[in-house]
Amino acid sequence: MKREQPAQTHQPQLEDDAPLEDRGRGLGLRLLALLGALSFVMLGLSSLAPLLYPVTTPETTPEPTPAPRNQQQAPVS
Repeated sequence: MKREQPAQTHQPQLEDDAPLEDRGRGLGLRLLALLGALSFVMLGLSSLAPLLYPVTTPETTPEPTPAPRNQQQAPVS
């Protein structure tokens, strides 16, 4: 009785000297990866930006004095 060989469902093995075919990623996935990498870099730079600049306190400006009640301007229509 002969045994039937099972059908091959996998690719045949390549010789050791044969180069592997690498198709790489599509253009859409490459652009998406580039966008993610740039976003990551910008997030890192924005978190480091406060450390690069010294903290400055805003100069205090004198508060304007309110006009006396008898000299208030009439509403403009």
